[in-house]
Formats: sequence, structure tokens, C-alpha cells
Amino acid sequence: MGSPKTVFLTGATGFLGSNLAYELFRHGYKLKLLIREKEVAAEVRLEKSLRYLIEEPAEYQNFCKHVEVIPGDLTFDNLGVEPSILTRLQSEVDIIFHNAALTNFSEPYEKLEKQNVSATRNVLDFKVRLKNSAFHYVSTAYVCGQAKGVFFENDLDKGQTFNNPYEETKLKAEQLIREYEGKYSFTSTIYRPSIVVGDSVSGKTSNFLGVYSFIKAIYFLVDMFTKDLSKGGGRAETANVSYRDNKLHIPLRIPANPKKTLNIVPVDYLIAVILTALTRQDPSGGVFHIINPSPPSIEELNHALRSIFNISGPTIVRHEEFQSKPMTDWETFFLESIQDVTPYLAGNAPVFAETNTQNLLAQKKITCPQISGELLSRLISFYVKTLRYKG
Repeated sequence: MGSPKTVFLTGATGFLGSNLAYELFRHGYKLKLLIREKEVAAEVRLEKSLRYLIEEPAEYQNFCKHVEVIPGDLTFDNLGVEPSILTRLQSEVDIIFHNAALTNFSEPYEKLEKQNVSATRNVLDFKVRLKNSAFHYVSTAYVCGQAKGVFFENDLDKGQTFNNPYEETKLKAEQLIREYEGKYSFTSTIYRPSIVVGDSVSGKTSNFLGVYSFIKAIYFLVDMFTKDLSKGGGRAETANVSYRDNKLHIPLRIPANPKKTLNIVPVDYLIAVILTALTRQDPSGGVFHIINPSPPSIEELNHALRSIFNISGPTIVRHEEFQSKPMTDWETFFLESIQDVTPYLAGNAPVFAETNTQNLLAQKKITCPQISGELLSRLISFYVKTLRYKG
């Protein structure tokens, strides 16, 4: 790679950001990490976010030698960075990697717009000051919203409606990037991952939103009814929950299209694509869909959950069938628990083209891991261990 390049990275304390920071370090990059709050607190936040990735104290100390924490705030002008540091960064930074985002679908539009659009404008203004730096941005494949047909990598605004404000604000951030590209004559690299989950080998993750809310809701019911039955089962009896054939039987209808797929990609595949793009001999920018060409169905996820928890009862039913009977109290609870992801359970799954990504990887032995029952079990098991530890 020649002399080590310096990356200015936002969002390093988040799930993807912490993984990206660690892998950039492992691949020889120098890192400038913009982290909110004052310097001491920023260092503490960084260490906490990397604890599940870097377990050995000596390795973390080595990591810190290659990292400079830059206290700041994306929502401020000049990213809240002190002027003297800002001047120094102009001659030190080779790559600006804007990864930070608010990804909680339930947040109000105003908050999402501030964190995902206004903050991106501030990072772009920072890039303009650092004229010779490359610009990389993590978006989402779901800027497609509810667009019909194949969504190509050069597609953006097709007049689509959105499942939530998160999708809309990420599209607006991409529009802003295109505006700055035209105005200031630079090219950017945009990554559009689908649903990012834990590592395909270890199952490790620190992000428990999205598809994990589905897992958490099932786990809560299993844990609650198991404890209730051990104490006499009063609550279980009212819900018709019991042990059948050595399995905990929980009657639960889940309204969804059982054949609809959930486009899940392990974080290690996403990182591998990013690292490949960063090391291109001719980094000419572009948009890359980082998606799963063979995603699992909702029914396959439900089957994996029943197997992992040794339960029966949870059943995927189409919406017409679900609406034919009144909801039980626990069905109401379940749907309220997963309300952020319910738009992704109905209808047909979006179809993503990935021509640029496949061309990028053509000479590499990098493919998206198959989301097998074994891999789903690995992801679910890590999450359950984390829930039990926190509990």
C-alpha cells in the first residue's frame, strides 16, 4: 500500500464504525477519529465501543498508538473541531470516511434530518477545506424505499415513498453529496449496505436494532413464560402456553409474507468490500450496493428462532389471515416490540443490482457468506448471550 494513508473517520463508536476502525488499523492505516464529547469522555467511549472486538489490553494499547481522537460534533460548523487541529488535519488527512448516522427508525424526522443530512453537509464542508482528500460515505441500500422493480446503483430519487424517515434522510444525504460533487468537482465513493448483522464467524455485534428487535421480542416471551411456568404458570395458562413434546409452545401469529426475504449481510463482508474499494489503483468513486444475492426468508428466520429457543407456536401468517381473528394480548405486545421493522415484513422484497460491487470484487475471492441456519444460529446465540449478560 506504500506509505500508510490517514483516514478521518466519523462514527467510530458505533457498530460499523468500530469494526471499520479496527480493520483499518489492522490493514496499516493511520486513524483520526472524530468522537463527540470532551477528550477524556471521548477516549472512554472509544474504548468501550471496541471492547468486544479487541479483548487483549496490549492489542488495544497498540491500536491507540495508531489513533488520534479528535473531539468534536458533526452537527457543529467545522465539526466542532478546534481551529488549530483543523489546520493541521488539512495536511495530514488522505481519506474522509463519513460513516456516522442516526439509524434508529423510530426517531422523529427532525432529529434524523439533523444527524443524517445537516451533519453530512458539515462533513462535506470539511472535505472542501481538505481539497486533496478522497470522500467516502456509508449510505443504505434502502434509499430505494418502496421503489418498484430493480434498483440500480446509479438510481437514487425515482419518486419512491419511504418506509420510515431514516430511509428518506439517507437519500437526501446522497443528493447533497451529488450537489457538492458538481459544485466542487470531486468524486465520492458511496457504500449502500442492506441489513447489517454481526460477524459471520463469531456472531459478534454491538448493534441490536433492526432485525434484532424481532429476535429480542421472541426471547423476551420465551424467558418470561419459562420463568412463569417454573413458578406455577399463572400467566402462561392465560396465554395457553405450555410444554408440548419437550418444547415450550407459545401460540403466536406473526403477520408477514413468509416468502419475503430479509437482505442480511454480515459486517465482515461489508468491511471486506470497503477495504477493497479503498485500495483500488484507480479510485474513481462510484456507488456500491453491498447486499446478499441469496437472502433468507422471514420463514427461515422464524424457523431458526424456533430451533435455537427450542419452542413451537410462533407462526408466520399472511396479513389477511392475521386480520381474520382478534389479536391476543401477546400478539399485540410482539407487534409493538417490532414496530420499527414491520414495514419490512409485508409485500415484496426490493431487488438490488450490484454490478459495481461485483466488478470491484471480480479479481478477489470475496463473496457474501450464505445465511445458513448455522450462521443464523450463531448470530442469534451471540445476541442471547449479550441479553443474558446485561440482564
